[in-house]
Amino acid sequence: MPSRPGGQPLTDEQRRAEEFRRQQAANDAFRQRGTLDAEAASGARACAAEVMRSLNLLAAGGREAPGEESVRRAVAATGLTDVTVRPPGRLDLGPGDGLLFAGWTGRACVFGSVRAGDVAVEIGTRIADGGCLPAPD
Repeated sequence: MPSRPGGQPLTDEQRRAEEFRRQQAANDAFRQRGTLDAEAASGARACAAEVMRSLNLLAAGGREAPGEESVRRAVAATGLTDVTVRPPGRLDLGPGDGLLFAGWTGRACVFGSVRAGDVAVEIGTRIADGGCLPAPD
C-alpha cells in the first residue's frame, strides 16, 4: 500500500487524488517536447528569426490578423516544410484566438501564433505525438 513520506498509508481519498494527478500528467504528456541539440537549435533559431520577420511584415499595418493562407505562404516561403496553419483548438496552449502555425526545418520545429498586432515564434523538438503542433480537436 502506498504511503506518505512519514510512513503512514494514504487514505482512499489521497490515493484517488494522486491517481487523478498522474492521469492528468499523462494526458498532457503528448505536448511535451524534448531538448534540441545545439546544432539543431542554432539552425532553428535562424529559421525562427526569418519566420518572425516574414510574419511581422505580413501583419504590419493590418487591423485584423492575417488569414490562414497568407500565413501558410509566409511560413513556407522561409523554407520550412510540413507547414501547418490553423485556428487554436481546445488542446492547444497559448492564446485562444488568431492562428497557430508550425513548420519543420528537417531537425526542429518552428512554431507559434499570429494574432492582430502580435506574432510569437518558438523552436523545439517534435511533441511526443510526433508533430510540431497537437492535432486539432
